[in-house]
Amino acid sequence: MASARTRQTDTNRRPDDENDTARLRAAEQRDAIADARDVAALARDQAAAARDVAITQTAALDEQPDGAVALPGADIPTRAAEPRQRAAHRRADAAEHRVSAAEDRLMAERDREQAARERRRSLVDREMLVSQLQRERDLRHKALGLKHRAEQLARTLQRSLSPPRLPTIAGLDVGVRYEASAPEDVGGDFYDLFPLAPRRAGFFLGDVCGKGPDAAAITSLARYTMRTAAMLHETPDAILADLNAALLMHTDGQMQTCTAVYGQIDTSSQVAAVTLAVAGHPPPLIVRANATIQAAPAHGTMLGVVENPIFVTCQLELAIGDAIVVCSDGIHDITLDGIRVDEHRVAQLLSGPSQASAQDLVDRLMLALADVDRPLRDDVAIMALRHTS
Repeated sequence: MASARTRQTDTNRRPDDENDTARLRAAEQRDAIADARDVAALARDQAAAARDVAITQTAALDEQPDGAVALPGADIPTRAAEPRQRAAHRRADAAEHRVSAAEDRLMAERDREQAARERRRSLVDREMLVSQLQRERDLRHKALGLKHRAEQLARTLQRSLSPPRLPTIAGLDVGVRYEASAPEDVGGDFYDLFPLAPRRAGFFLGDVCGKGPDAAAITSLARYTMRTAAMLHETPDAILADLNAALLMHTDGQMQTCTAVYGQIDTSSQVAAVTLAVAGHPPPLIVRANATIQAAPAHGTMLGVVENPIFVTCQLELAIGDAIVVCSDGIHDITLDGIRVDEHRVAQLLSGPSQASAQDLVDRLMLALADVDRPLRDDVAIMALRHTS
């Protein structure tokens, strides 16, 4: 059995999220710059106020009388000269203070205006970012709704292309499973089991190349062509030849290809007789009651390619407890433990305790899909028929 592996998740951020984060950081930087400019403006206002105080003090000194200090024996002009000179210096200093204070106030006003512009730009960016995020949320919500609708339509169409329930055939234990690679798309895998006579049934499993509506149309054509042909022909190779002709007629200028396995099983005796024909499909595997596994030797040309395909049919016998397992080639597109699954690995996955039921055999393969290294690239269909009596 394959070992469990830890799934890795993609932690890369979307480019849109990174752009939004960058814009938000830019807005925060503008706010920080505006705050710094406000602080600078406040400092300049404080400096200007300090200069106003100095100017007031200088003016108070200038109001003192020139002759406040009397010098005995000196004449009046000599006594007044020195105070007047000091007063002139103080007035010059006061004028310089007034100029510096005016410059500080002007620079403070400019800083405030610049801070206001930065805040307006920050606000506009935030409003634009909020609007953009709202639009993106609306688009994502709409996209999720469309995806959900597409998934519903795909599931409905897929159910219409696959039998809702396989019939009960005397002497057969049946197991089946279908795993879609993309829920929102219609796959090209198909299968069916139907009675041809008492204790005799026909079965097939195939894979149309491609996905979507075109593949769905070919899938429908293949299912109903094979069921109709089964009522008219005895041999599986003739039924596949009819499907090949139908595909060539349905081309509309484009090649429509398909792989398929068709078989007939008769459980009227202790040993069930199986006749198989294969068209470009992985060969069915025979799982014996003693747990040995072998591939059926049937092979043939892919359908829808040439007008005269060649099919090598084979006849097999299933003892009680033996089973035949048919898989679509989607299981060969998966990777386990870094190695792509091939026919030999499928046989290994099927191996296990003997006398397993048909559904047990199917579940052994489906359990391996839970351990794949990456998502499924193609749909996987599996059908098992086990002879019981």
